[in-house]
Amino acid sequence: MSAIIYNVLREFFVEIHGHAVKARILSPISDENTFKFQISLYFKSKSDADANEPASTFTSYANAERHLLAYLEAFQNTLDLGGEVAEGSKF
Repeated sequence: MSAIIYNVLREFFVEIHGHAVKARILSPISDENTFKFQISLYFKSKSDADANEPASTFTSYANAERHLLAYLEAFQNTLDLGGEVAEGSKF
């Protein structure tokens, strides 16, 4: 399996309930029509056993950014309602 090299297109740094959350939108150098995002922390609601890991591969930058911002908003809302933080991607 060959290594995949990504361009980091945009990074976000936010603080949610005292937790520093890093997120970034990436695109593989070999395929400029594919976009994905990574988040340093995930969230877990009280009723879920597993963390909410977002779908993260998209065919346009706008969709990737929209889904990332919606995920960060859901993260905030879940913690407002007593949810927990789970470990996400390491970067």
